[in-house]
Amino acid sequence: MADSMPVALKETAARHGNRPAFKVRDGNAFRPIDYASLEELVLGVAEGLLDMGFGKGDHIALISNNRLEWIVSDLAIQNIGGADVPRGSDSTAEELAYIIKHSDAVAAFVEDETQLEKLRPAFGDLPAVRAIIVMDERFKGGDGKRTFPFDAVLARGRTRRAKGDRRADAIRDSLRPDDLATIIYTSGTTGTPKGVMLTHGNLLYDARVIQPLLGVTPEDRFLSILPSWHILERISEYCAVACGCSTAYSNPRTLADDLMLEKPTVFVTVPRIWEGIYSKICQKISQESGVKRILFHKLLSTSRACRRSERILNNLEPAYSKVDQARFSAEKITSRLTLAALAPLYRLAQKKFEALRSRTGGALRIAISGGGALPAHVDAFFDAVGITIVEGYGLTETAAGVAIRRKEGPVLRTVGPPMPETEIEIRDEKGNRLPPGQQGIIHIRGPQVMKGYYKDANETAKTLSHDGWLNTGDLGRMTLTGELAITGRAKDTIVLLGGENVEPEPLEAKICESDHIAQALIVGQDQKSLGALIVPDREAVERFAQASGIS
Repeated sequence: MADSMPVALKETAARHGNRPAFKVRDGNAFRPIDYASLEELVLGVAEGLLDMGFGKGDHIALISNNRLEWIVSDLAIQNIGGADVPRGSDSTAEELAYIIKHSDAVAAFVEDETQLEKLRPAFGDLPAVRAIIVMDERFKGGDGKRTFPFDAVLARGRTRRAKGDRRADAIRDSLRPDDLATIIYTSGTTGTPKGVMLTHGNLLYDARVIQPLLGVTPEDRFLSILPSWHILERISEYCAVACGCSTAYSNPRTLADDLMLEKPTVFVTVPRIWEGIYSKICQKISQESGVKRILFHKLLSTSRACRRSERILNNLEPAYSKVDQARFSAEKITSRLTLAALAPLYRLAQKKFEALRSRTGGALRIAISGGGALPAHVDAFFDAVGITIVEGYGLTETAAGVAIRRKEGPVLRTVGPPMPETEIEIRDEKGNRLPPGQQGIIHIRGPQVMKGYYKDANETAKTLSHDGWLNTGDLGRMTLTGELAITGRAKDTIVLLGGENVEPEPLEAKICESDHIAQALIVGQDQKSLGALIVPDREAVERFAQASGIS
């Protein structure tokens, strides 16, 4: 197995050089670039950076949204032994200036002239930044001293390679798993960004284990919608590269069309996207005739009942105690009767739901959700209509992957068992390990755990123990069969005046099951009782008012 992502790209290009690596929307079609061409681009930019005087150990900012030049720049920076410092184009000028300065970046790739102008007022405060490279092909400016077009850097590198320069190849092949690959800034509890240091080994971990875990093959087609600098999306793209799959770049505006156009087999996204899809389906159903609405909900409830019965018979309901196990065991006879009685209607339901499944392109076989808790009602809905969501759990500090449901035999309302080589312990506030079923703080140890926070020894010591255990600050509990369930954030716990501890997330999720509520926030710290701040879904409320004759 490769020791770094640039070497993983080299190996994939050797095996699958003619296969599509990434695809970008070009009119009504996706334009692909194959792995051989991708490797050539990465080495060209890497050689250009070396010719400009950058090299091993340098930190280089990477400010952009999803685009081909993002992954090329990312891998090129790693290729020369540098560490990139990524951020999205929606970041404020103040935030970018702080991150670039704190990370000791000596150069920056920016998406377009807008990002360049955003940084220009801070030039005087960033004397260490010797070059700013603009990705947008429409940018033809640059003074050749501090600002450069991306194409000019690439051309510079290609010229060096044409003359036989192969320094980029030599550095790439010398990279080790413990070498720093990236510094990703994430907001702390005080709002001050902390730089998470991840090594090549951290980043490669998921690429190494996901392929056999989920059965990913070179034939798979990924559809990308998350920001590339987001650790979940980044690891998704790395997994695709390591396996020889293709990744097509989409966005929220064109997602529905892109699903039909690309027909992805793998779709990795966050709960908010699944909630959005669920809401649109509910909205469409609410506008149907009374008979169609009744039929849909009848088929949905039948499918939910049958899916639950199947889970009980296959021991796939989350059990946190012997009492839970005994209860599920006692329900097996009823479950068999339910499946027998509802079998014809269940088959009809799945046939009718084919129209919903086809909206994902009709070829989806791995649907992954991460980056937050998937609401239980959304999870149950997609399970009922025949779209199995593989929910996972992880943090930026763990290079995304910690636990994930298995595609075969997923346990709903959990994020699955630990990933290979990963240890998970649930501990109380004093650090004592708790048995399955009891809620506590999630601690993690494994090859994906970060090196620490950049230039922040105090926060590193608070979060990471000397023997490699990471305190996530998240609350959770383990099932008797080894699955992890996330229950909230330790610092979000509300303590009422009477001393009662309340976890707000389950209550907020329950409130948001209403089609008429967009967001909910539970409050009540040091009060006698709880309260809730509600943000209504304006469109849903307006539809309800119109249907009810309310002006």
